[in-house]
Amino acid sequence: MACSKNCAPETPLRPCSRSSTASSSTLATALRAGDASPALLQEFNSLKQHLGYGLLLKRHTQKVTDATPEQIHRAALDTIPNVGVMFWSFRIMVGLGFYMLALIAVSFYFCAKREFDRKRWLLKLIVFSMPAPWIAAELGWIVAEYGRQPWSIGEVLPTLLASSTLSTWDLIGSISAIVLLYTVFMIAAAYLMVKYVRLGPSSLHTGRYFFEQPKAAL
Repeated sequence: MACSKNCAPETPLRPCSRSSTASSSTLATALRAGDASPALLQEFNSLKQHLGYGLLLKRHTQKVTDATPEQIHRAALDTIPNVGVMFWSFRIMVGLGFYMLALIAVSFYFCAKREFDRKRWLLKLIVFSMPAPWIAAELGWIVAEYGRQPWSIGEVLPTLLASSTLSTWDLIGSISAIVLLYTVFMIAAAYLMVKYVRLGPSSLHTGRYFFEQPKAAL
């Protein structure tokens, strides 16, 4: 039986009735077995919003309909992410974003005044800040991917049931190809960066830098 709107949940799980979760799981099993009668489909559609929560119990028991209160409680706790990780990941990500915006603004200011190449402290700060975008991006992925746990599809499919059906060698092959491709990119990028850093800004032949100007005649 579906929960009424005024029914208060006994656990952090959304379904406030154990029977709703168990019934939706039983009906889904019957549908997979080939029973597609209109009555079964109608009953399943009325309870399918609880199915995802029933599937959460698969981590603790294979027979959802016989789950104990202890198992239901543990499944409910699975829906709560680590607050400390989420709290600091999000705030450090945002802080790095504002830091990089400030660094861009300061750099633009000194570029506009044509003093950028003489601000050694700023040049050093930019070099040491190179990991900042990568760190911010990774923290963003932590917020997005870790924060949505335990769902691959919100309130429908838990991550524990969303694993790939590819073979071990399929995974090894695809990951190896990606690693090889990006290793080639990394070598090419490193080569080009080292080459043009050694040549210096004058290799661009813009004539904008003071050391490119002809020396005054004595």
